[in-house]
Amino acid sequence: MKNTDTIEMVLKSKGNSNVVSIAPEESVFAALEKMAEHNIGALLVLANHRVAGILSERDFARRADLKGLCAKETKVSQIMTSPVRCVSPRQ
Repeated sequence: MKNTDTIEMVLKSKGNSNVVSIAPEESVFAALEKMAEHNIGALLVLANHRVAGILSERDFARRADLKGLCAKETKVSQIMTSPVRCVSPRQ
């Protein structure tokens, strides 16, 4: 994997192109359970079938855990990274 690889290329190299997502109103605890279940480090956050943000283990560590927020009481929308910036691959 190189820095110039697109998300599509990375997903194809993993052999499983399923994108796992969660709703912004779900709890951070539910998101962490889903990440553990799928052995992944981030979830796409979808609201009304549109990308609302992304939630990563880093988001949890920096925005919830270090601040003492309870994962069961904190909503994904409170700590997710948003907006998600899309970058077109170089032609």
